[in-house]
Amino acid sequence: MQDAPTRLQVRLAADAASVPAVRRFVTDGLTAWGEVKLVDVAELVASELSSNAALHAMAEFMHVTLERPAHAAGVRVAVEDDGPVGVEAVLARTPAGDDLEWDELDATGRGLTIVAMLAGRWGVDRTTRGKRVWADLADSEPAHEAIAPERTQTDAETTDGELPPGWALVRLLRCPVALSLQQDRHLDELVRELQLLGVDEDNSVSAAIAEEIQGLLVSPTHARLAGRRTAEQARDEHLEVVDVEMAMPREFGALVEQLQHAVRRADLLCEEGRLLTLSSSPELRALRAWMTDEVLAQTARGATPTPWPDWLEGGPTA
Repeated sequence: MQDAPTRLQVRLAADAASVPAVRRFVTDGLTAWGEVKLVDVAELVASELSSNAALHAMAEFMHVTLERPAHAAGVRVAVEDDGPVGVEAVLARTPAGDDLEWDELDATGRGLTIVAMLAGRWGVDRTTRGKRVWADLADSEPAHEAIAPERTQTDAETTDGELPPGWALVRLLRCPVALSLQQDRHLDELVRELQLLGVDEDNSVSAAIAEEIQGLLVSPTHARLAGRRTAEQARDEHLEVVDVEMAMPREFGALVEQLQHAVRRADLLCEEGRLLTLSSSPELRALRAWMTDEVLAQTARGATPTPWPDWLEGGPTA
């Protein structure tokens, strides 16, 4: 074991739709470390911490970290957000009744109380990005009353980590901000209309494409959200281009390629006048092709990112 702590970290949009990606990150990380016995409890704690950041921190992004100390048993799960809600808001509700177990708590408002009942230690730190809530886990079946969080008196250091094995950081360099947001809106409009038409038994083709697109959007949702948040921030800063970073399991690259094919088929329905949504413009199609090329190349082959202007000059890659 290394002298320094081993750290894994992923940056995700602070949104409830990112929580499944948090669970996948925890499972992959602990499995790679041989800490399978802690997966269930760590998944639950990470889900509660990330849900709390997504719903209550007013944050744009969150950094989820797994840390394995070099000279101690167990792992530390932490979620750092960039929201304005301060560390003083991190409080665990005390369950009513001395004999109440963590799994008997109501779903609403239970998050930090569950963390307080499962962690050997837990706490909240103020950081340069915002705040970080962490929990130390060493027992696969912890059972104790809720404990109070520890709090640092000064800003804690923010340290980045690596992705788990099997994950990739996809970078879309010099992504055009306005066009990126336009293609995202167009996809939303397309999905909504296909969903409405899918209710009609006479629109079996639309129903099939709608179901396919919805299924393909489920797993990579966290990556799409991260890209959208980055583009929205760049728009608010009056930037024309921005570098987008999206972390994802490598097999998601194939899903993105399948999504591209499904959207192309939906575009044909638009061109035939069978949908009210306008078909993708040549610029939108080019942008989606570049994004698909980049995701595939970087997840499957670990290729160096090709910036959008360079891709336009050279055309699609193999």
